[in-house]
Amino acid sequence: MRRIYILMILAALVPSAMRAQVRTASDIDSKTFVIGLDNYFVGHAGGLGFTTAGKAFRVSLAEGAVTVAQEGSSEGTELYNKGLTIPFANTYMIPVIMGEFVIGVHDFTGDGQPELVIAVKDASVSGVEAYIIQYYSGKWESIGEIAAFGNNISECRIFRQAITIKNPSSGALYSWTCHGRKFDFKASDGTKDPSSLF
Repeated sequence: MRRIYILMILAALVPSAMRAQVRTASDIDSKTFVIGLDNYFVGHAGGLGFTTAGKAFRVSLAEGAVTVAQEGSSEGTELYNKGLTIPFANTYMIPVIMGEFVIGVHDFTGDGQPELVIAVKDASVSGVEAYIIQYYSGKWESIGEIAAFGNNISECRIFRQAITIKNPSSGALYSWTCHGRKFDFKASDGTKDPSSLF
């Protein structure tokens, strides 16, 4: 009898654990290439409101520029503009591409405060890039810069603290996992340097 209860509990937990990894009906409708965001929009223009660090923000995309502003403020911070990534450290390694955007939020750090995700896909180079940005000490800072190009790479998946990209040609998985305020890289094919994916 005890085994039956344990199996019932495990069966109930599996769907909720897998939910972020499975493409939902809204993901299919929106044609998103980032699976597992808590809230997002897709396209070449749009906006999204969210709360982090006890403050309400609105992120907007217009003419290739992503801007975030505190609600009620007329001034914002430009986070992305056709490859110009103001708060990022490793911009020199990221290709300048312009394509379809997915912009959303997800709590990578597990502290209940969501991070902002800006992702871009360009079919001409068959790749995905994603920036994870955190509001910290009153300013926006990059805590993760992720990119993989070639080999028909077309999407990335988020689950809890990790973001994963699959190489459909080889089956290799590339995973960046958040630890504190940085992301560690691991690859199933033994790749050690994520810049080799650019």
